[in-house]
Amino acid sequence: MAKIVNITNGTGTAQLINDTYTVEANVNGFDNTTIDPNSVTIDQVTNSYNFTIAANGTLTLHVTEEGTAGGTPIVGATFIRTDSTGTEYGNAITTDSNGDAVFNNVPFAATNAPVIYYKQTASDGDHEFDSNVQNTTMTTNTSTVEIQNQVGATRTINLTDANYSNLPIETAELTLTN
Repeated sequence: MAKIVNITNGTGTAQLINDTYTVEANVNGFDNTTIDPNSVTIDQVTNSYNFTIAANGTLTLHVTEEGTAGGTPIVGATFIRTDSTGTEYGNAITTDSNGDAVFNNVPFAATNAPVIYYKQTASDGDHEFDSNVQNTTMTTNTSTVEIQNQVGATRTINLTDANYSNLPIETAELTLTN
């Protein structure tokens, strides 16, 4: 007899008797043939069972100063996959010489595609970036999102003598490290 287990936020429950079951997946956006394990033996001792499933889409985050396909690429910007709350998963990826950071094995579907969450964790040190959680959906197996990292704004740094109010220091060098 088939038992359907509805999964929400990675977890589901079902009343199952001790037996061996064949496991089939129906997960929108993922390769359902990759369910692992595809067979499970339910026994009287164990009450929790773990499964994995894989996706095979490719999401490219293209980072430029202008946020356009032909813009000046940013090398060294880093991103990581997250959930909607910002909890990080997997390894960070970094933009290459073309400004591309590539997430492999992400879900896609022509309709009702799962939401893919990610956030930028750094840029190259010369550009501003948005560290908020971002998201996208993919309706094909490859997709590119254009991301802008603007050049840091020009700031005026003033240095005056502490003992003589407003007397500018003629020559100096300050090092600001973040």
